[in-house]
Order: sequence, then structure tokens, then C-alpha cells
Amino acid sequence: MLEEGRLAFDRLQNRLQRRGAGAARAADEAPAHFVAFDLLRLSGTDTTSWPYRRRRAALESVFAARRLSALGCCARRPPIRTRCVSG
Repeated sequence: MLEEGRLAFDRLQNRLQRRGAGAARAADEAPAHFVAFDLLRLSGTDTTSWPYRRRRAALESVFAARRLSALGCCARRPPIRTRCVSG
């Protein structure tokens, strides 16, 4: 969930507690997005020993190969074309 262009984890946590019609209403009012910050495994390969920039580049390649949409948000580190999946 985004609030003023930043991730709002507290709002997401509150929303996760809702069930039934309340959950559906909350989803309509404030959609949540899956956010990928890092890539820890790729095609069966453990990438945790790779430098962060290499993992980030691999994550971006996965997004590009699958034509996933992105929001310009997420990382607080120096940007490397940050990617988030929206949905």
C-alpha cells in the first residue's frame, strides 16, 4: 500500500486483519501491491552470495522478461530502476 508515494506497512497490517466484506471493501478503497526488493533464488540458483547490485540487475531482468508492470517506488538505497509488481 502506498501513502504519499511511500510504502505504508502499518496500513497494510491493519488491512490484513479484516475478513469477508470488510476485506473486499478495504481492497477496493486501498489496493495493495506486491513489492520485490531483492532476488534470493533464480532458476534454482541461490543468489544470496551475489553482490546486491548483481541480484538487483537479475531481478530487473526477471521483470523485463515477464513484462511485469512496475511502480516507481520501493528502495531507499540508491536507485537502480526500482521495480514493484502492481496488482
